[in-house]
Order: sequence, then C-alpha cells, then structure tokens
Amino acid sequence: ALRPLKFHPILKQTLWGGERIIPYKELASELSRVGESWELSGMPGSESVVAEGPWTGSTLPELIGRFGAELLGKANYARFGQEFPLLVKFIDAREDLSIQVHPDDELARKRHGKSGKCEMWYVLEAEPGASLLTGFSRPIAPAEYERRVADNTLTDVLNRQAIASGDVFYLPAGPG
Repeated sequence: ALRPLKFHPILKQTLWGGERIIPYKELASELSRVGESWELSGMPGSESVVAEGPWTGSTLPELIGRFGAELLGKANYARFGQEFPLLVKFIDAREDLSIQVHPDDELARKRHGKSGKCEMWYVLEAEPGASLLTGFSRPIAPAEYERRVADNTLTDVLNRQAIASGDVFYLPAGPG
C-alpha cells in the first residue's frame, strides 16, 4: 500500500501576488510577489514532484501511471484516467486578480481540448473590506460587455461578495 506523499510546492510569481505565502508555509525562498503556491498539480509543465520517501523525484502523473486506481480510488480513476482532476493551491492576492471566465467541460473540450474549471475557495485570512467577484449580477449582452470592458466598468455588473476568514465559496464552471 502507498504511504502518504509529500510534494514540493510550485511557487508562481504574479503581478498581483503578495508576500505572505513564503512565511506562512515557512519556505526558504528569495522570491517576491508570490501569488500562488501550487500544492498538488498534474498540469502539464507544472506537475507536482514528490519531496521525500521512496518516490522522491517522481511526478504526480508518473505516480498515477504506475499506481492508477490505488492512488486515486477506483471511481476517480474510472472517471478521469491519467488526468488528475484537481489543482490545490494557496493564493495571496495583494492586488485584484484578473477577471476570468471558466468554461464547463463541454465548452472547454470543444474549444481548447481540456477539462473545464470549477473552483472551490476556502478563505484562510482576509483583510477588512476584502471581496470576491463571483460572476455577473444580471444577464449581459455582448455589446454591453464590450463597452464595459472598453470603459473599465465591467466590475459594476459583477457580483461582489464580502469575504472573511473561514468563508467557503463554490464557483461552478459556466457554459461560457
């Protein structure tokens, strides 16, 4: 049987990143503006690597290839095969993140050959007044969307939710 695995974090510097992840995780790093620490990833080019034990240096996709259902469970392996369906990460946003649209599986596969992206957020810490934008507050016509992007008022028609430590948000992927 497999023993618990520990992976090296994958640090991602971003324009909006902060300075909290490295001390929070007690990492030895000189990087600044680290916006994300990917804890578990099978994403091509950013695969998690085992940090210690008999599988040190092995990537998550290599382990899935070797152990399959023993690692992921029968139901998950039957559904996703060699593709690891989660990306687990810490985020430190000192500034606003970009506005993103995450398509559902059907649209993502049709347009990009990839899976869609639902998100689940657990807020560890939040500054007073912090908020999360979670989709449109009402239906938007393409012409209005384009106008609002051009005049920088798109956030006026997005849902803004105040956040606090301990909050949980599920953000389902949409049809696009």
